[in-house]
Parts: sequence; C-alpha cells; structure tokens
Amino acid sequence: MKIVIVGGGAIGRLFGYFLLKGNNEITLIDIDQNTLGALQEKGIGLIADDNKHPDEAQSFPVKALSSADSLTEADLVLLLVKSQDTLSAVQDVAHLIGESCPLLCMQTGLGNLEVAAKIVPKENIIMGITFMSGTALSDARVRQGGGLARTYIGELNGAFTKRLENINHVLNRCGIETQMVKRIIGRLWCKVITYSAINPVSAILQVPNGSLTSKMESITLMKRLLDEGREVAKSCSIELVYPDLYELLFDACEKSANNLSSMLQDILNEVPTEIDAQNGAICRYAEENGVKVPTHQTMVELIKLLECWKPGVEQQ
Repeated sequence: MKIVIVGGGAIGRLFGYFLLKGNNEITLIDIDQNTLGALQEKGIGLIADDNKHPDEAQSFPVKALSSADSLTEADLVLLLVKSQDTLSAVQDVAHLIGESCPLLCMQTGLGNLEVAAKIVPKENIIMGITFMSGTALSDARVRQGGGLARTYIGELNGAFTKRLENINHVLNRCGIETQMVKRIIGRLWCKVITYSAINPVSAILQVPNGSLTSKMESITLMKRLLDEGREVAKSCSIELVYPDLYELLFDACEKSANNLSSMLQDILNEVPTEIDAQNGAICRYAEENGVKVPTHQTMVELIKLLECWKPGVEQQ
C-alpha cells in the first residue's frame, strides 16, 4: 500500500517503522528540519528493548519530505500531527484525499475531525486511536514503550466498509495490532479523558507515566480529572465505550511505565503541548453545557505556565 504519514514524532515513527517493515511504500511528511534531515539520512530507527543502546536501533530508509505538494497519488493518508497543526497538515494533503484514499485521523485530541472536515469531505475521513506509545529520540529514532498496544479504527457512521477492512488488514499484517470498531468517537473520548489525566500531571511532576500510580496523591488527582471528564462526556451525550476509565488509566500507565508522556516530552523540548485539544477541549465542552471542571481548568493554567515559564528561571 502507498501510505503518506503526516507527522514525524514518536507515534509517526512507530507507525512508519512497522509499515516499512511490512513492505509498504511510505512517504513521511514533517516540517521540522532536524527531524526531516535525520529521516532522510538515517531512516526510521526503532529501539524495542529498554536495555538497548540507541545506536543499536534497527532502521529502515524512508522517503521524507517537508510537504506533500509533489505527491500525486496515495492509497491512505495517516494523520499523526499535533492538534494545533491539523489545519495546515490537512490543507497540505487535501489533493490526495478521495474515495480511494481516505484520511485516517489518528490523534489524541478533540476537535480534529471538525477541523479536517472543513478541508476534505467528511465521508473521506476515518477516525482512529492508538494506545501504542514511544519516546522520540535524536536521529529519527524512537524507543517503543510497553510493547505493542492495540489500535482502533472506525468509519464515522459505524459501518465496516471495504476500505476499512483493507486498512485493518494492512496494519495487522505489519504487526500493528488493530481492531475495527463501530463506536470510534466514544473510544476517542475515553482516550482523551484518560490522557487528560495522565499527560498534564506527568508534565507538571516531570515523572514517567509509571510513577503516577505509585503515590495516592497523584492517583486521587487523576481520578478527579477522570470524574470531571466523564461528566462532560455525559453532558455531550457521548456514550463512553469503556465502562471503567480507572482501569483504562492504570493499564495505560503500566504499559508505558518507563515512558515520558508526550506532554512532558514537549515541556522538556520547549515546544507547545496539546493541552488545548485535551484538557482545554474538555473545559470548552464543559462551559457549553454548564458543567464545572475546576481540576481540568487548573491543569490548563499550570501547563500554559510551564510552556512559557521555565521552572527555576527568574522571569523578567
């Protein structure tokens, strides 16, 4: 399959690696010049064992571009950029999207579907979520976290279409454990609520995900975030697929125990986080529906401060 991956971060590299290993034709789009140069020079390198040195990464060469302008056709476009980059990313690949080349949005955030649907027909969009985790390293390498976790894909109308079956087959054949589901939006909300508890708390405390379940104080804080998120979903008439978000949270922390969350990686790398598409989005839906979410609002404020204010550095 001819696949365009938009986004060369940790998850983009993970998907790229396995899809390349499965003999697909991959083009990876990324606007960061350092990432782009490393991809072009060294390909995508995967470290699957925590004990291995980064230099031992197994790599596959990949075609890497800063824009999709020169591309004329594809079978699938996989969107793996941060939520704040969705608009520009979809505009860049819009000429490729059609009935025979759907856009698979695989992002952890709310509002991306609405943004993408302003650029390309909604019927050409498929939604997905993944519980795969990884840490982006230098030279376009990625350290896989907690083994392969499941990925879910679904049509917006819940149908099991031929194109969905084809994508499901390709992903599973390449070693990406994938399942077709009918209620993909409900699953997306479950993931956003769960990671809106994990990501900001790990970023504020600056600890790996596994440490969050080792102290009662952090567990209590994350549970409060889950409870608020569940109330917002209820107010929006979202049917949450997972009956126990606490179990989902503990499972996610356990499987990515040694990983730094994406939000913590962003803070450490001094780049913008996805707080607006996660806790911020929950706050916006809460306000629209008259739900109080003080803990989520506090997380947004603290992360915004961390984005512009380095701890320990005196501000002028």
